[in-house]
Amino acid sequence: MKETEKQKRLEKVREKVRARIDEGRDPRIAHWQGALESLLVTVHDHLVAGEVITVESLKPDDIRQFRNLQITLDFSPFVNAVFLPPHLAEKFNPPEVAEDMGRSSEKSPSTKVVVSRLNDYNRILTAELSPAKPGIDIFDSGSLLGSYNYNTPEECISDLSKIIWIHLRDREVWQQADYINYTEGWFYRSACHNIPDLPINVNYSYIHHPVLIRLNTVAAIFKLMKATLLGMYADPDRIIAAANDARLSGAATEISREGLVRGDAEQKKALDLWLEDRLLSLLKLLQGYDIVNFNAFSESEQREFKTMFTRTMTDVLNKITEKISE
Repeated sequence: MKETEKQKRLEKVREKVRARIDEGRDPRIAHWQGALESLLVTVHDHLVAGEVITVESLKPDDIRQFRNLQITLDFSPFVNAVFLPPHLAEKFNPPEVAEDMGRSSEKSPSTKVVVSRLNDYNRILTAELSPAKPGIDIFDSGSLLGSYNYNTPEECISDLSKIIWIHLRDREVWQQADYINYTEGWFYRSACHNIPDLPINVNYSYIHHPVLIRLNTVAAIFKLMKATLLGMYADPDRIIAAANDARLSGAATEISREGLVRGDAEQKKALDLWLEDRLLSLLKLLQGYDIVNFNAFSESEQREFKTMFTRTMTDVLNKITEKISE
């Protein structure tokens, strides 16, 4: 967003605050929601649908908390969020007229998570991960819609996804692309961080309900596997390094970009064996979720499974080979 455009949007926020106060809203709350909206406008270009971002470099302790939130928070594709570490959160507290709404203090530093719908700041949720007064506040059009208070920051974090789904669900009717983005984003995080029990809203997951994107169970499984493999290994150098680190038995040949580009058969075989091992690992991870009963497959589903396994391997290998050759 250009600076002039940002200034225009910030001025509209100020106008909105004045209008809400004129309509009878509590000035304290109207000003505080205006400050939250101004923050979101300022970092607009960095916001990512379905994810939480931070706005600057973090200290080691803050990194651990941020990574935990990145991995475990379950957002719909219509939500974005900003993480504010203590040294920023302390500067970004309710204005003086609303100081009694604050949850942190000098003796009890806090982190904040500010959440909204995409490009829609009429309703904003703030999670305050304060040791003193952890809680979640929901602001709507200049009013305090509701608050949730907790005993510990951990309790607040564990409840945050549910509260976001309740108060910031955007569309009643999702498109196929929404189900795809949501499901594949969930499994990608699970695979990258080796988390076998990452939460998901099963009502919007195509692996739980393949009919959502007009697929059968086997086709949905391998759509998810293919997307995850290609997402995890989009970078050619990372692919080669990971394959060489693994060095499977029977695939001891060292892989190089040059060798694969010139079509070295042994190196291609080694890459193929490594990818097969990765695909099997992803299937094992999915099996651990107890979503699909692989043992209950009919004979026709078993045949389709074998066919789709081979096809997925071929498709992924071809895509990766293309990337390496670029």
